[in-house]
Amino acid sequence: MREKHPMDVSLLIAAALLVACGILFIYDASFVRAGQARYTGFDPQFFLKRQLLWAGVGTVALAVAMRLPYWKLDRLAVGSMAVAILLLVAVLVVGIESHGAKRALGHGMFRFQPAEFAKLALVLFLAQWLRTHGRRVRHLTEGFLPLAGLLAVVGVLIEQEPDLGTALVVVGTGVMMLFLGGARKRHLLMLLAAGALVVLVMIALKPYRGNRVTAWRDPMADPQGDSYQVVHSLIALGSGGPLGVGLGQGRQKYFYLPAEHTDYILSTIGEELGLVGTLGILLLFFFVAMRGFDIAHNTRDPFGSLVASGLSSMIALQAILNIGVVTNVLPATGVPLPFISYGGSSLVLTMFAMGLLVNISQYPSGAPQASREGRRRDEVSADRGWDRRARVSGHRYR
Repeated sequence: MREKHPMDVSLLIAAALLVACGILFIYDASFVRAGQARYTGFDPQFFLKRQLLWAGVGTVALAVAMRLPYWKLDRLAVGSMAVAILLLVAVLVVGIESHGAKRALGHGMFRFQPAEFAKLALVLFLAQWLRTHGRRVRHLTEGFLPLAGLLAVVGVLIEQEPDLGTALVVVGTGVMMLFLGGARKRHLLMLLAAGALVVLVMIALKPYRGNRVTAWRDPMADPQGDSYQVVHSLIALGSGGPLGVGLGQGRQKYFYLPAEHTDYILSTIGEELGLVGTLGILLLFFFVAMRGFDIAHNTRDPFGSLVASGLSSMIALQAILNIGVVTNVLPATGVPLPFISYGGSSLVLTMFAMGLLVNISQYPSGAPQASREGRRRDEVSADRGWDRRARVSGHRYR
């Protein structure tokens, strides 16, 4: 029998509200800069028009993800991971350079960031591997170290763009999936300790990263230099007060706050909508993350459960990093706010992820009509691969 649950409308509404808020504030935050920049053609709606285009593409991606048989994506997992690694290498060689970094491939407005595709590819690969070979993840040499090595390769390639923030999101998502997939805690602690050491080395090797740490620790030490962005972000948030200065009435977008429509768009929201508006955005992110993990917990199909947990972790980690930077809880990392910050690759990937989450919630048992081959595969997965002690699976797999 076909087991199909009702569509998770609440998750779609939350995602739609975040995207709509992003479109509104991208225009609100960028029209001053766009209207006076030569590269935009002095068009105040330059960034708005592009984001609307990408929102349309993202809507198509969401619709496709909702309708495709997600349980068949495991067949593409290995190939997708290989393609992602090749693209990450290619962007270092022939990528488009902007502000001293090579993060995109393509031409003109038709660009995409391989690091965004790598996020999805890694989630699919780890979900497929843990479903098929899950018990090996508890063995250091047979399973855990090879997967940790993969995380290291992907993380280093992204860091070399350089994009340490996205590298942290990708590796953090992978670590979360290993934890939920049943990896031993002591192995995870070893990996986290090694990762922290690597991050410290990367910070030491790049002087501008060390300057960011200094600006984070003492923003007022150099308010016109390295701390300029942090200081004006805090000024924007503080100026907003409880209810904000009013939609469109913010002052920091008048060439005071850099990246006002990208990484620091939450500062613009906080200035104009105040603490109440900012908390509203945070609650929407919290709801999306919790619904995603709830879908993972209630999904009986191991592959779907792991994909849902990985996508939820990815969105949550990226949001936490961005919010932490904007409020100066964390040093600057250059990570955009999911759904809201200006940028096509991130928006399309995040909306595709939403479509997959809704899809998985509708088919918690996986394939609606299992073939004989599918049933045999699932039996092998349950008996030899998927670890019934995995943390993501709830009481169903204990």
